[in-house]
Amino acid sequence: MGVGAAGNSTPPPTEMKRGTVCWINLEDAAPPEFAKTRPGIIVSNSEQNALLQTVVAIPLSIHAPAIWPLRLRLEMPNLKVSYAVLPGIRQVTKTRLLDIVDIAPAKFMRLLDQALDSYLRD
Repeated sequence: MGVGAAGNSTPPPTEMKRGTVCWINLEDAAPPEFAKTRPGIIVSNSEQNALLQTVVAIPLSIHAPAIWPLRLRLEMPNLKVSYAVLPGIRQVTKTRLLDIVDIAPAKFMRLLDQALDSYLRD
């Protein structure tokens, strides 16, 4: 599982699991969308990820602070301390997925589910 710059290892499998943190090419974005290659976390469900050519991902940023429910702090051994930026949620094709970093901890995914629920519902 890669720690270094994106693109230095073999491509990730086409069947991405929910909670996978990987480098994603987010180019061709217009402000305030996140651009460049950056880590992101896959939030679409694993079953749909296996069937579709796209996944839904939330970009990660190293810029603090955590702001509930918009930014959630994520600490992982193979990644700088990062923040999941929920307003940046977007669908991406699997061809944009680069190196896999790791799988996010279950505790973080539960918190992310709560934040997504709060952010996306009225």
